[in-house]
Amino acid sequence: MGVDMRVSFQVAAKPGEWVSVPNEFRGDRSYSLFAWLGAPPKRDSFNCNTIVPVHKLRGLPKDISPDEEELYGEHSYSWLTSEEILSAAWPDGAEDNDDPDNVFIEFINVVKHLHAEHGDVRIVFGFEG
Repeated sequence: MGVDMRVSFQVAAKPGEWVSVPNEFRGDRSYSLFAWLGAPPKRDSFNCNTIVPVHKLRGLPKDISPDEEELYGEHSYSWLTSEEILSAAWPDGAEDNDDPDNVFIEFINVVKHLHAEHGDVRIVFGFEG
């Protein structure tokens, strides 16, 4: 049993109104990505304790309705903008892995693509397990 991330990539439909956009992120498990996004590391064996998060957890955005909250898992809710993600320092070793199945690189590439296509993107996430 492990931890899984629940994520939504959103763009502003109009000021103050965000809508989810389709994306190619599979959301496979990556404890280094989870730690970088701010989730407290659950396992010391994955060397995640030294990863500096992009930002402290913020909770879900205020415009997320109580009905939507369950879509984001059970704990460690937060959100980041594409600008915050793209300007943040990567964890040591993240860019050294050219494996196309590298979840961290896949996540960054999805954020880059959506940011180039839509401008500012809000990434809302939480975890379960």
